[in-house]
Amino acid sequence: MAHFYSRITFIIGLILGAVLAFYMQRYVMVEKKSGTTAHLGPNYSHYNKWFKKQGLSRKAVLWDNMRYSNISIYKESDYLYSHINIHCLVIVKNTANFAAILDTWAKGCNFISSITIEPRHQIMPSVQDRNKSSWVLLCKYLSGLDSSSLDWVLVVKDTTFLLLENFRQYVAPLNASEPLYLGHAIKFWGFAYNSGDPGYALNKAAILLFQKQVDEVRCLENSYRNKEDFYLGKYLMQLNITPVNTADEYGLSTFHPYNWYHMFHSKDNYYVNSVFPVKCCSKSSIAFQATEGSRMYTFNYLFYKLQIFTSGHYGNQPFKSSVPDNEPWKKILRDHNIKSENISSDEYYRLWENLINDPNSFAANLKKEQFSNYDN
Repeated sequence: MAHFYSRITFIIGLILGAVLAFYMQRYVMVEKKSGTTAHLGPNYSHYNKWFKKQGLSRKAVLWDNMRYSNISIYKESDYLYSHINIHCLVIVKNTANFAAILDTWAKGCNFISSITIEPRHQIMPSVQDRNKSSWVLLCKYLSGLDSSSLDWVLVVKDTTFLLLENFRQYVAPLNASEPLYLGHAIKFWGFAYNSGDPGYALNKAAILLFQKQVDEVRCLENSYRNKEDFYLGKYLMQLNITPVNTADEYGLSTFHPYNWYHMFHSKDNYYVNSVFPVKCCSKSSIAFQATEGSRMYTFNYLFYKLQIFTSGHYGNQPFKSSVPDNEPWKKILRDHNIKSENISSDEYYRLWENLINDPNSFAANLKKEQFSNYDN
């Protein structure tokens, strides 16, 4: 009989939990539709107003001039780099991926650091050290971070690719005194937080507020320790810091939790937990999944190396040889102690006939010339 009542109690609890979860999810969706959550997506009119307030002006420069000329060019991205200090924090599970990050998009960070997560053993179960979990390591890092010289902290996985130029342009006109928490918002157990897959960003105001409320002792409170994005969002919600809609002014997404293939060939169930509508893809996209280090090099080439030259002349100039066109044959004469350059065509032909008697000897002499050291 006791077993019967325990089963009844379990079933009732399960039903109540499901009803509560449904109610809370419905509440989040109603709040989104009612427009009570702010929209802080990229808006170029706001950015241009901010740009003019800095007393700056701009003009277009050809890629041809930037790549090949000796003209000194101070780019808009250089100004943003020097005025918006970004601290990049990478959660590392694969050291090869982190090495690829250092070689590629991390060059846009003002400062970069990492926390390393020990891999779980798939075959043999092992006791996990609570102090080395992703949440505890992240929480301790943020609580002890010196925020005096930074404007933003970007937390990403080692599979994420960032376009920091787009991020700086996005955050430049935002109110620095307001705590902000940016990323791709998803919902779980009735509240919203930013997913760790595309990464998430906290400004200085949010970091300072977090540090006042959370210390190293509180970092050890949770049991689901490897859901660092979930627990960070939970703590921030208690501080009234919640995710915002980061779609651009056209409603196109900027923080992408999947790779480009899934973004272009998306399915409805990919975004069932997304708080805000997802629509691919903003031309000012900020983050997406690269999945592995080798692809980061490919994306880095496509974004930063490959350019289409529609005009210009620096890159189209012919190669300038160090030897003038009329010098090679004169050099041959000097090498064979023929001082006079006024020789007839017959004499010149006989000279070459003596040097090269047949195709085999020509190939042998050519090979000899190739491996000769003319400096000795």
